[in-house]
Amino acid sequence: MASPAQASAPLWLKVLVIGMGLLIVVGFVVAVAEIARRISTPNAGRSPASEGSRFTERIALPSGARIVSMNAVGDRLVVHVETQGGPASAYVVDPRSGALLGTIEFPPGAGR
Repeated sequence: MASPAQASAPLWLKVLVIGMGLLIVVGFVVAVAEIARRISTPNAGRSPASEGSRFTERIALPSGARIVSMNAVGDRLVVHVETQGGPASAYVVDPRSGALLGTIEFPPGAGR
């Protein structure tokens, strides 16, 4: 027959395994819930409107320039500007603050 010490070893081991299994299930549920929350509100807390602050930014364009298109690229806004007889440009803007981050010029005759 088995001694009482040998009989209790499997019981504490079963309790330990069940406890760790429950921790894994709870951790998985918490991770899935957090991923679902972030997918449903991807930019929560980062937009100026949600914080109550507003901005007005004026970006000077060359005379005779016209805006051809605007595209969102990641967390930036790229504004394609063409001038009469001058180089085409891309203005990179931070849409949260309206700040001009930089410009890229495409000189006439350059391969596109």
